[in-house]
Amino acid sequence: MRHTLILILIFAFFNSYGQTGEIKYFKRIDAFREISDTIKLSNEKIDVSFFSKHFNAPYHLPYLVDGKFKDQTDTIWGRPNAKKNYKENWNHTYTYDSYNRLTSYAYSGCRICSGLPYNYVVTYNAKGQVVNITNTINKRLSYDFYYNNKGDIIKCEEYFIDILMSTIILLE
Repeated sequence: MRHTLILILIFAFFNSYGQTGEIKYFKRIDAFREISDTIKLSNEKIDVSFFSKHFNAPYHLPYLVDGKFKDQTDTIWGRPNAKKNYKENWNHTYTYDSYNRLTSYAYSGCRICSGLPYNYVVTYNAKGQVVNITNTINKRLSYDFYYNNKGDIIKCEEYFIDILMSTIILLE
């Protein structure tokens, strides 16, 4: 019995892990409601990808940096072997700058699957941080990002046709 207990304790010791991570508090203010949210971080930086993952703001966000496409545009067709015509074959287009950063991303739309087209432009500040993402089709949807001294986003504002629809604030 004693040996069994020792084996169980050894097994539990080697398979346990510490609950490391930092808890962050956010407040989301929408047009009609205010919601508080708690997110436990595990080595995550509070950047644009974090906001896309946890708050879907912005919703259609690809990777912001890709080392393969410096100063290039990459187009991925829905049906690679079909005719390269956006009316018959949808596509995703990604454009990168000289720092391998995403400067725009677009989707041509899919009439069959009722996927609406979009074309987002990404604007960076002098520190290389994303400060704005705007859908240039009708300029209907845009996001503004504000940073603290540590480089974390402390506020995200979502606009629909220049009307503030939602604000997400990191409570410190």
